[in-house]
Amino acid sequence: MKTLATLGTIALTLSTATASAQLIGSGPNLPIPSLNNPPPPNQPRATTITGGTWTGTWTNPAHPDWIGSFNATGPVPTSAGTVGTTRYDFTGLPNLELPSGTFFRFGDVDGGSTTNEIFTLRAFDAFNNVITTPWLSLPISVTGTGTGSGGTILPGNTPGWSWVASTGTYTIDGSTVTGGNPNVAVHMTSLIDISEMTLTRGSTFCGFSLAAPLIPSPATTALFGLGGLAACRRRR
Repeated sequence: MKTLATLGTIALTLSTATASAQLIGSGPNLPIPSLNNPPPPNQPRATTITGGTWTGTWTNPAHPDWIGSFNATGPVPTSAGTVGTTRYDFTGLPNLELPSGTFFRFGDVDGGSTTNEIFTLRAFDAFNNVITTPWLSLPISVTGTGTGSGGTILPGNTPGWSWVASTGTYTIDGSTVTGGNPNVAVHMTSLIDISEMTLTRGSTFCGFSLAAPLIPSPATTALFGLGGLAACRRRR
């Protein structure tokens, strides 16, 4: 079970946008939050590569539920020159899973390189069953440089998406981006604890990474308190 500090972090995340809403259905462009602030402070995973496998690691000041390492088989989805499917095994983390409230970052997913800039993701529970409940939030933040005046991020600058419940598959597709060649990152959070995950990347021009929340200050935790946070905590 997460501590008060983690609940405060999730509350802060949810306050920045509509992250409590599940990412479902499909559309040509992921929505930009109406209050498009930067994502809350977080720590991207560090990477250690060994042949065809690698580990992702979080350390202090990440929240204790994330401190540790997970294993992955397949290409690192932010390294140049490799595409394909990566399988993540999160059972090495403290609670034997990737906790809900993890930040998912999709970077530069568009059609500017004229390649297949697309991601597909599936998540699995502790019994290796595909999770068919929507487990990603709507975007909590969209950052980077858009194609509007002065680099403003326009609604057409974000990739499209689809969620297929029957197969538990999310697709993030850059082919529907309009307005030129933006360079934006879309940040979401996970809504359900995940034991394993597969991610397939179709192009080296787009990137994906995971990040852990940091422990919020006591003032932040007190500001949001515990009221209504039970609805923010979704477990499978």
